[in-house]
Amino acid sequence: MGKLNKEDIILLFLDDPEKLEYKIWNRNVPKSDEIRTLICELGDPECAYAYARYIDKSPRSDTRESACKDPLYAYCYTLYVDKSPRSDTRRGASKDPECAYAYARYIDKSPRSDTRSAAYKDSYWKERYEQWELNYWLDNRKKGD
Repeated sequence: MGKLNKEDIILLFLDDPEKLEYKIWNRNVPKSDEIRTLICELGDPECAYAYARYIDKSPRSDTRESACKDPLYAYCYTLYVDKSPRSDTRRGASKDPECAYAYARYIDKSPRSDTRSAAYKDSYWKERYEQWELNYWLDNRKKGD
């Protein structure tokens, strides 16, 4: 089967959203404004993230906004598409304590009050954040000596 058109995408999404995600991950969806808009309107954060990463191969506000509806895909969007921190993706990732911790550690690469308060909503991620933050400050103090 070749690349999907708009009608195929709608039918595939209505029948089985996971099959659509599979098609996007395997780059069997054409690059077009119409299809991108449709994917964002379908409201599936994974599809929007995958479309941005594998089809557009660049960030766009519409795919970013759709991906940010799920903390994991907000984090992944920043890591693999934006490739730098942004307030909107940080907000999206901070809806989940684990994603907030990962965002602070691997994207921001420094503690922040917003990611800290999000991570502190779960005792496990609070402990991990505290330990990482302590090590962060100790490491930076050593570099300053």
